[in-house]
Amino acid sequence: MKKGYPTHESRTVTDLKHLVKSAAEIHGDNVYLRYKGEAKEEIIDVTFNDIDKYIDRLGTAFFQMGLQGKHIAVIGETSKDWIATYLATVNGGGVIVPLDKELSEEEIKNFLEIAEVSAVVYSERFQEYFERIADETDISYFIKMGKEYEEKKNEKFITTEELIAKGKRLLREDVTDFLDVEIDREADAVIIFTSGTTGTSKGVLLSHKNIASSINSSSAMLEFHPTDVLLSVLPTHHTYEMTCGILTPMLVGATVCINDSMKHLLRNFKVFKPTVLILVPLFVTTVYKRIWDTAKKNNQEKKLKRGIALSNVLRHTGLDLRGMLFGQVTAAFGGKLKKVVCGGAALSPEYVKGFEDVGINLVQGYGITECSPLVSVCPFHWKKYASVGLAVHGVEVRIDKENPEDTEGEIVVRGDNVMKGYYKAPDLTHEAIDEDGWFSTGDIGYIDEDGFIYITGRKKNIIILDNGKNVYPEEIEEHIYRIELVSECVVVGKPNASGETVITAQIFPNFDKAEEMGMEDITVISDTIKREIQELNKKLPIFKQVRGIEIRKTEFEKTTTKKIKRIKGE
Repeated sequence: MKKGYPTHESRTVTDLKHLVKSAAEIHGDNVYLRYKGEAKEEIIDVTFNDIDKYIDRLGTAFFQMGLQGKHIAVIGETSKDWIATYLATVNGGGVIVPLDKELSEEEIKNFLEIAEVSAVVYSERFQEYFERIADETDISYFIKMGKEYEEKKNEKFITTEELIAKGKRLLREDVTDFLDVEIDREADAVIIFTSGTTGTSKGVLLSHKNIASSINSSSAMLEFHPTDVLLSVLPTHHTYEMTCGILTPMLVGATVCINDSMKHLLRNFKVFKPTVLILVPLFVTTVYKRIWDTAKKNNQEKKLKRGIALSNVLRHTGLDLRGMLFGQVTAAFGGKLKKVVCGGAALSPEYVKGFEDVGINLVQGYGITECSPLVSVCPFHWKKYASVGLAVHGVEVRIDKENPEDTEGEIVVRGDNVMKGYYKAPDLTHEAIDEDGWFSTGDIGYIDEDGFIYITGRKKNIIILDNGKNVYPEEIEEHIYRIELVSECVVVGKPNASGETVITAQIFPNFDKAEEMGMEDITVISDTIKREIQELNKKLPIFKQVRGIEIRKTEFEKTTTKKIKRIKGE
């Protein structure tokens, strides 16, 4: 066994149907999902048996509607219906298309068309939008999560409550078409769009084998247990959250609690008392800063620093008093939080050390959607704070160097976790995956003598925001270039005054056009461009909006083929 791997035994599954059925058989009446009900203070528990039956009923209804093997999109907040839709679709031989609820209306419609979706399952907030486009698309069904309509305006519309009742009735009549489906591990199962509305958008096509391999390796490396309680904070359309935060707990028999709102997060810590969190750096830094802000507010900052210094000395002697010394700190997170897994973007090692100081074990992982997404995780018992860990079980990672003497190179990955390809894009697939199955991640890094991976930069231009969202600058640039006064543009991620990475547009104006429009003062030109970008922002999802604007007086440096050079740090 490779040095550093956890030694505990973990169960494995072959596909997602095997996952659901075996979880019900093994964990039965233990609680899988826990969330707040509509009534004040009501907490609803869903057991492993409950979710198994729910999926069977929903999948059976899908079959009766002619949706077997079809593409079904799901969009909305994390919920039992969202998770059940995902699993009922793929376990019936269909393809699920999870969509980001923050997408613009144009992007939603575009992705539904590209993915050839036959039905879409959505939360209440999208009702008005889908009513507007229902007759403009080839989509057969629009399925709202939740209760039946008081008055149905269009026959294409139905609710999950109606489908569950229909599926229950059909199963009682021994209609077992859905139950009898045999899963092809290699078949298409999931299409996940990476970003964009036009040329930069890519649909990552994953199979049951891909997802199952990541669930198995996640379970083995993260050392989750049936007694663990996870609080689901990240959106479920993220492969990271779905694989590690929703499906891996199903494998091990842990409980997943659903955070209903970010504004209720701190309150929900105390309600659900999680032992584990799956986060991106933005949440980690927010939680860490809150620890120190609270200490400072209560005039306890110096006391906390002294306590950490004392604790660290005692730990070197084998005496661990963190639970006693920092109980007041961890109480803010429910009092039982022991593990945090952070992925999605680079995290400063100071946070890993800082959480460890107060008794919370924080580790980094590395993944990419094209790898389902898990590539590596730092085992909890290792203290390599800057590393994103070891390659997970069944995954090979190597560094492709341009020159043998280089210390760094591009990270490439091979294993059952690597995607089937990009949907309807064989050329892009061929560029990303070579004939031997190695996937080029576009990330730059190195591997140390113990096999631990370190990421030092990005080969591609992708911007990773602090909340883990990926933004393709070319997409934003395409919009900005439509502004008449823009001659050249480069979009980058830059830290603002608070240190948060924001989308920043660096623009060289079209001075000839400005002169035609009667503008000569650079301030007037700049203000006009800024107003145009403010209007553009109204059409973009919040995370893609341009927050910084820099006006240049000189052209960008270009290559011999007249392409703008993207210089690091600009």
